[in-house]
Amino acid sequence: MKFFGIGLGLGSLAGLGISLLPNPQTGRKVKDDVRLFLNDTKKDATSLATSTKHAKNAASQLINDLPQAEKSVKDIQDSLTNFQSSIKPEVDQMKENVSTLTKEAESTINGIKNEL
Repeated sequence: MKFFGIGLGLGSLAGLGISLLPNPQTGRKVKDDVRLFLNDTKKDATSLATSTKHAKNAASQLINDLPQAEKSVKDIQDSLTNFQSSIKPEVDQMKENVSTLTKEAESTINGIKNEL
């Protein structure tokens, strides 16, 4: 940030110096242009400082909230693992039932085909 401020100051001074070179415009117009340029530069610098402050605050908040988020994700993973373990026997039984039903259906279909 220090180097940005130095660069901004040097750039402003260079712009001011160039604007004061012989110019077909009146002195009043040049002064107004310089004033406008400096005001815009000040607004831009203020906006940058505000945005930087907001970004720092957001990063700080993220760092503070990260441990809780990690704990929540771990809790969800543990709950999912427990759920999968608890339903595994039922899912295995369902698979077995479907397999048995499929075999019975095939047997019935083959029996009907043989009768025809």
